[in-house]
Amino acid sequence: MPSLQAVLLFVYALAAALITGQVYDLALRSELDGLAATGEIRVDQASERLTSQLDRFQVLSNVLARDPRIKSALRAGEDATAIEPFLRDQVLAYGAAKVELIDRSGTVVASSDGIAGQISRAGAPLLTAALNGRLGLEHGLEANKRLFRFSRGVALGLPPANGALIISAEIAALEFDWAFAPEAVAFFDAAGIVYVANRAELLLREASDRGSSRFQPFPGREVERLGPHRIWQMEPGLDLPNEALVVRLPVPRIAMTARGFLDIAPARSVARLAAMLAAALMALIGLAGLTLMILRRRMSDRLAFEAAANARLETEVESRTKELHETQHQLVQASKMSALGEMSAGISHELNQPLAAILNYASNGMQLIELDRSLDAKDNLDQITGQVHRIDRIIRNLRGFARNEEEALGPVDLVACCEDAMGLVETALSEAGVSLTKTLPPLPVTVMGGHVRLQQVLVNLLTNAIDAMAGSTIRHIELTIQTDAGKAIVAIRDSGPGIADPSRVFEPFYSTKELGASKGLGLGLSISYGIIGSFGGDLTAENRPNGGACFTISLPLAPAEAQ
Repeated sequence: MPSLQAVLLFVYALAAALITGQVYDLALRSELDGLAATGEIRVDQASERLTSQLDRFQVLSNVLARDPRIKSALRAGEDATAIEPFLRDQVLAYGAAKVELIDRSGTVVASSDGIAGQISRAGAPLLTAALNGRLGLEHGLEANKRLFRFSRGVALGLPPANGALIISAEIAALEFDWAFAPEAVAFFDAAGIVYVANRAELLLREASDRGSSRFQPFPGREVERLGPHRIWQMEPGLDLPNEALVVRLPVPRIAMTARGFLDIAPARSVARLAAMLAAALMALIGLAGLTLMILRRRMSDRLAFEAAANARLETEVESRTKELHETQHQLVQASKMSALGEMSAGISHELNQPLAAILNYASNGMQLIELDRSLDAKDNLDQITGQVHRIDRIIRNLRGFARNEEEALGPVDLVACCEDAMGLVETALSEAGVSLTKTLPPLPVTVMGGHVRLQQVLVNLLTNAIDAMAGSTIRHIELTIQTDAGKAIVAIRDSGPGIADPSRVFEPFYSTKELGASKGLGLGLSISYGIIGSFGGDLTAENRPNGGACFTISLPLAPAEAQ
């Protein structure tokens, strides 16, 4: 009995062959759809070109039928030949083959080729149509020439018409520039005979089943249908594709049907390429499956070997795990103690300024009371109350940062907030010998946020810039506000040594400062980053090319209705 692997391989090969065949069929149908769409456009263009060429002869028949000279010639009867030079001029001007003037009996009374009276059109459909007030149109052979004929009635007074004009156009003259078309296009009449084509070998060929000794059979026949598409096999040795997609389009204006013959060899090539790619893909998948089976067998042997080794390691892992748990517990305790110290230093850094302000206002207030200046002392008490509220807000903001709390936002004047922040650090700037220049808009710039929290961020950035320039010769801070694309941008630049690692500057507890009562631990920038983020903005840091650091706050402008 064949093995399971052999059966699976046979089933897979059969499935791959079926899939490859389906891919070829789908790809061929898709290419034929595109080719048919192109063919319809080309056949429609050929039909429009032919009918537009014939339009001038229709126009000529309408113009001449109303010409007074034509009507005068028709009244003259047998003496109408005097108008033949005029008819020959019209033939030359419009490129017609012949123009004939006929009376109601069907007698040709004048002709551009000078054979008046030698031909009778009595009973001809063209004459009947013209005398009944319609435009007559027919095609046919005359002296081995393929012609289109138009007829139009000539009325000397009120209808009915007293005669008719017949204008003949030679089809060969219309086909002169058609041979350059890439696709073969032929026009069949109701009997299946080709009267117009851009390939000479197709002319006067009969495609009907009845056959005729007068015309040769058409050099092609239908051999296959792929969905809505008809595939014809063409005779070899002609300027025609061996296999052609036939596109059919009725042309009722000339009572014919246009057919385009498009080469499907490129479509078959694309379909074969798609099938080859599918076969290659199936082969790769099969090879991958076979490889996987081999690897799986090897893996099972390897797993058995590793199972024994793992059993020996389990005992050692258990002992090591106990040691790791004890070490982890010690690290957690140490981390808690470190975090507690860092948080205390960070909170001290954040509350240092309002506490110093409270002390200053209290001292001044006592002196004012001693001087019996109670109203001024009341102002100091109000300032102390404001600073206490500020401490409360800072603590709540720190707690919100730790718990990721969100508060309602409101419109804030960014320019006023920057002015307040610069006022709070004015003393620190003076003591540190730092100069500050500002570039602020003359009008308010309204953003969504909180005034105190935004002021806290600005004060923190300014004090950090002052601390960063402690060892610098040039100590200067530049603060600017700009608006761009619906955002307000605050930039604080210093002339210090820059930031050692800008990518970590907003990490909690990351700091290059020393721990102490007046030095922060990096918690301020981390809190500031969270505050700006809660406003829907962004806080970034980078080193300037010429030295120093630049902190940039980007905040969305408040909506117009909130300003």
